Amino acid sequence: MAAVPTPNTYASIETGVYALKRDYSASTRLTAQHYLWKDALKFDLHPSIQIDKSHARIADVATGNGIWLLDTARTFPETTQFDGFDISLDQCPPQAWLPENIHLHTWNIFDEPSEDFVEAFDVVHIRLITVAVQNNDPRPIINNLRRLLKPGGYIQWDEADSVDWSVKSVHPFIDTIHVKESFQQLCGNHDWKRNMMQTLNENGFQGSSTHRIEYDYTMARLWNDVYMSTWDEFAKVVLKTPEESQRLASDAMDQVREGAAIWCAKLVWVACKTA
Repeated sequence: MAAVPTPNTYASIETGVYALKRDYSASTRLTAQHYLWKDALKFDLHPSIQIDKSHARIADVATGNGIWLLDTARTFPETTQFDGFDISLDQCPPQAWLPENIHLHTWNIFDEPSEDFVEAFDVVHIRLITVAVQNNDPRPIINNLRRLLKPGGYIQWDEADSVDWSVKSVHPFIDTIHVKESFQQLCGNHDWKRNMMQTLNENGFQGSSTHRIEYDYTMARLWNDVYMSTWDEFAKVVLKTPEESQRLASDAMDQVREGAAIWCAKLVWVACKTA
């Protein structure tokens, strides 16, 4: 199903501006989003990632409110070390409330990492940073993530498939134009996702694989609410057309209540850093 064509809104994001919000509503969205991802994937780290858990060190980049770290750490030995990185830790719990094996750090993903973290990690996990990818080119990010990894370490990069998405409806007579329009504004141009395996293999990784995960109709409305919540943040921070966006949100949600939902598969790329 073709998406409604709109200008590439990503071009309007100012350098250094986070395209979403960091308030309590945004943090609530991150938490709900994490558990929907977990329900769809059935794993935190892909089963192909084989490490000695008892002595591993794992990084979560763009950690958001730290929910992936906190939830994943529960399934690992206490000897596993976890480090979370984000340009802002405003949404994270205070360090004093975290388990002893979890530590948080401020880091801009476009800056070279501190020497303390170069080749320090067995696994680097990153999820949902599409809004941070500039010029449709993930290579600057890949290069800095690679520096974090030990030779032979793994990267796991999770994204929503904002290229080959659609809008589903309970019957073909439901108008879905406003739902499509809202998600297209959030998507922009993300063609880099089509070539991610090749990009990884050409930039210091090997054995790249893509895993495409679909969810079922029972979860479609719940996923749609997360997508619409993300779009609402994006519209307020980037688009800044409050009256137009409010009308679109109202019209889109009318269609959602009639039985329409954004349908967007999950993509997981796994690759191993070359020795």
